Amino acid sequence: MTALVLAAGASSRFGSAKQLAPVAGRPMLERVLETVAGAGLADVVVVLGAAADAILDGVAWRGERIVRNEHPEAGLSSSLRVGL
Repeated sequence: MTALVLAAGASSRFGSAKQLAPVAGRPMLERVLETVAGAGLADVVVVLGAAADAILDGVAWRGERIVRNEHPEAGLSSSLRVGL
């Protein structure tokens, strides 16, 4: 089984990259990936879009496959297409 983590949003209402917002001292996306890793899935695909470079630098990766949604403004379905 594969997990698909959608993290391409611009966080426009949040004001900064929500994926990097600290939760108990670590980036939110890192916490999500830790939880997903605990599920014992064979593969994890992470879709990045807005702020992808900052997110790539700001998260401790565990071997997830990372793909980029070049048009995240097109909405959630565009990230699903890229991830699938």
